[in-house]
Amino acid sequence: MPRLPILRKDFPILGQKINGKPLVYLDNAATTQKPKQVIAAVREYYEKYNANIHRGIHSLSELATEKYEGTRSKVADFINASPKEIIFTKNTTESLNLIAYSLGARMKKGDNIVSTVMEHHSNIVPWQMLKSKGVELKFADIDNTGHLKINELKNLIDEKTKIVTVTHASNVLGTINDISKIAKITHKAGALLVVDGAQSAPHMAVDVKNMDADFFAFSAHKMLGPTGVGVLYGKKHLLEEMQPFLCGGDMIKEVTTKGTTFNEIPYKFEAGTPNIADVIAFGASID
Repeated sequence: MPRLPILRKDFPILGQKINGKPLVYLDNAATTQKPKQVIAAVREYYEKYNANIHRGIHSLSELATEKYEGTRSKVADFINASPKEIIFTKNTTESLNLIAYSLGARMKKGDNIVSTVMEHHSNIVPWQMLKSKGVELKFADIDNTGHLKINELKNLIDEKTKIVTVTHASNVLGTINDISKIAKITHKAGALLVVDGAQSAPHMAVDVKNMDADFFAFSAHKMLGPTGVGVLYGKKHLLEEMQPFLCGGDMIKEVTTKGTTFNEIPYKFEAGTPNIADVIAFGASID
C-alpha cells in the first residue's frame, strides 16, 4: 500500500480532483491511463524528430525509423515472437478484421468457423461478414461458472472447420481460456487458431510460441500505451501466404501501371503512413 502514492504520481491525470475528491479510475478493461513516460515519448517525437519512416534518408527520418522499428522488436520480445511476425494496426478490432478479410478470402461455401459465446463483438462481427459466402459460424457455450465448455468446442470442430477463434481472457467474465489446450484441438483438425489477447497481454505473461497460437491480437491502449495502436502477431509462413488487407504506401515494393509487387512482411500489411508517434510511445509503455 505505501507504493500507491508513488505509482499515482506516474499518471498526470490522477493529480486532479473530481467532485472535490482525488480521481480514482477503475475502467482499465476499456482503456488504461497513460504514465508520464509514455506522454513524454509522444511529445519527444513531435518536438525532436517528427518525420515519415522507411522512406527518407535524412537524419530525422532515420531516427524515427529506428525508434519505430525498435518498438516492433520490443513487442516481439514481449510475446516471444520474431519482429517480422509483428504487424502494427489501429487496435485489436482492426487486427481481427485483417485476419477475417485475408483468411476469409480463401474460404468457400460449406466451410465453418468455431468460436465461443464469451467473445467480444470485435471477434464476432468480422466473422459474421463471411456468412454471405456461405461460411457457417458456430459457437461453444459456457457453463454456470463462466468457463468454456471445452468438450463442446471440440465437438463443434469438424473436417470443414478452417478457423477457431477465441478470447484469451474475457473482458466480461474474467475467464482465462487454456489456449495451449485449444491449440492442440484446433491443429489436430487442421484448422488455424486466432486469439483475441486484448485483455490478457496487459495482465499476464504471453508466449505465443508456447501457446502455439497462429494469430494473436491486442491493443496498446489497454496496457498503458497510446490509443490508435494495435498489434497483430501471425506465424511467419502464414503471413507470407496471406493477401494484404489495405493497399498503398509502405506495403508496396514496386508498382507499375501493369501490376504491383507487395513488400515483405510485416510491411505488406502496413499500408500508408502509420501512427508513428504512438507506436514509438508504445515502446515506452512496454519498457
